[in-house]
Amino acid sequence: MNNKMKLSALCFLCLSIGLLLMGCQQQNTANDDTSSSVTLERKDDAYFYGEIDLTQMTHTQMGEAYAQAIVNVFPDYEAHVDSMLKDQFDLLAAAKDSIGYDLNFELCKSRATDIQNNIQPEYQEEIAGLQKVFNYDNDVLGDGRLSKNEMLVYQMFGDVMRPTQCSGAAVFGESSATGNTIVGRNLDWDLLQHDDASAMHTVLYIKNGDKSIVMFNILGLLVPISGFSDDHVFLGTLDAETLAPYPDTRDKKSYCFDFRDALENTKTLEEAAAYLSTENYTMNHLVLLADATKAQVLENNIGSPGRGLRSWDSTLQPGMIWGIKDTIATVNDFRLVDNFATPDDPIDDLRWESYRNNITNALTTGKIDVDKMKAIVGYSGTDGKPIPSGAVFRSDHIPSIQSMVIRMDNLETWIAFKPSGSNPLHPTYVEVFANNPFANDQN
Repeated sequence: MNNKMKLSALCFLCLSIGLLLMGCQQQNTANDDTSSSVTLERKDDAYFYGEIDLTQMTHTQMGEAYAQAIVNVFPDYEAHVDSMLKDQFDLLAAAKDSIGYDLNFELCKSRATDIQNNIQPEYQEEIAGLQKVFNYDNDVLGDGRLSKNEMLVYQMFGDVMRPTQCSGAAVFGESSATGNTIVGRNLDWDLLQHDDASAMHTVLYIKNGDKSIVMFNILGLLVPISGFSDDHVFLGTLDAETLAPYPDTRDKKSYCFDFRDALENTKTLEEAAAYLSTENYTMNHLVLLADATKAQVLENNIGSPGRGLRSWDSTLQPGMIWGIKDTIATVNDFRLVDNFATPDDPIDDLRWESYRNNITNALTTGKIDVDKMKAIVGYSGTDGKPIPSGAVFRSDHIPSIQSMVIRMDNLETWIAFKPSGSNPLHPTYVEVFANNPFANDQN
């Protein structure tokens, strides 16, 4: 090879390497750009706070970037979620005689796959993004790793298993010190053996123009257990058991993902309720709904003629009483007169009476403000147990792991996060938002 040919070959090699490096640099830059649109940090050693700018990436990129942020900030994440899943399935296995069948992982995986096929395409893409990072080969609970299938079941936790109890209350109008709605909500979660959920409290702010929302949930979940929108609409999900047989899942939607869809794509409480009250779901449930001027409870008893919104002055089932103007409360049962009754549970009746008595007593000294609402939803009775003390803030085997109070006019938000490894008798609220978190992002 002559010198000219050698020089040409060398130039071609240098050019090829340069183009290759440029391509790598561009790829890394793109990844960096995506990563910069997702931030996650540990706050006050109590919860994770994340922000996701969905205007800067696709939904698949969002899922992958969120997953990578979790790995970077919380390296033990896989071990905690895997442990929580194992504990939940161990609990279900122990209860198989009472529920009538073995609710095992394979069955829940099949159900979760059916439901995933019916959720919104953009949310399917986000799950696929998470699964790019959490993609261990084997579906083995307790191995400290997360497979794609385990991540899917985790996302569908509420649709294929029964994780929560919960309760809530709200005041508005003449009963509110601000004249606007003040809502309180307790998330009660089975303690399970290792209390993993308490290590993963999360506040996630998704920026997406006029679809921006804040979700309160457990790390890595793409759905709100509680949440509010930039239109000042709040929702929180609550369990309501009817002992109805679990239905075929092939035509069922995810009520958890529909909650997020409602927050992102409806503008009013009424629109959100109308949407959620017509879809076909696997689990009967309740939705505590609030906006700046009122609060209601959607009693989502699938197939019941009484399925619908309960207001403070709604007619209730025989023997059930409320009647406190411009206030509302909910426990884990259906109370509307035409709704099918849930199994009689003294825990529900005692907590209902606690809300009714404590709201009534609070109003004797003036209208209810944020501090009074903290006392109402933070009521722990004598021992933190619903029986016999009527505690709504629970410290028993199903403790209140998140207790929140929110002013719906300015979105001031206070939350008590249960510490991992302990069940405090009384909540300690920290200020998560002093005022409207969306204010700086609105035109």
